Amino acid sequence: MDGYASPYQVFIDVLAHRHAGAHRRALTGELIAAYAELNHLLACTKGMLAGAVWADCGDELERCMSLYRSAWIRFVAMVGDDYPNGVDTVPSSTLGPETTQAFQAAADGLRAALDVLRRESHLLGCESWAR
Repeated sequence: MDGYASPYQVFIDVLAHRHAGAHRRALTGELIAAYAELNHLLACTKGMLAGAVWADCGDELERCMSLYRSAWIRFVAMVGDDYPNGVDTVPSSTLGPETTQAFQAAADGLRAALDVLRRESHLLGCESWAR
């Protein structure tokens, strides 16, 4: 669980986990869309956008994905998804909200970076597919 090569594997794990919950799944959907669009715009503007803006958006992408991944790793460590003996566990009363808050913070950060990147890339004539 701690060696993800791709954020998409984390997204898949969250969406498939029986205790992920509807809100965390919805936030994951938002993260998938923002992650893909940010990567698209970063690729389109590499070398054209002001270096500081491009680097800041890339750094925020990494920070948010690290936050998301870390929260999910902690959640899964406490609440497994495999029940060989028929034993089922549910998230503790603090773990569920803590994970949801981390997912929300990651989504908010990606949205903020995406707003900056959309605005700056538009000035260069690069449009996002989401517009």
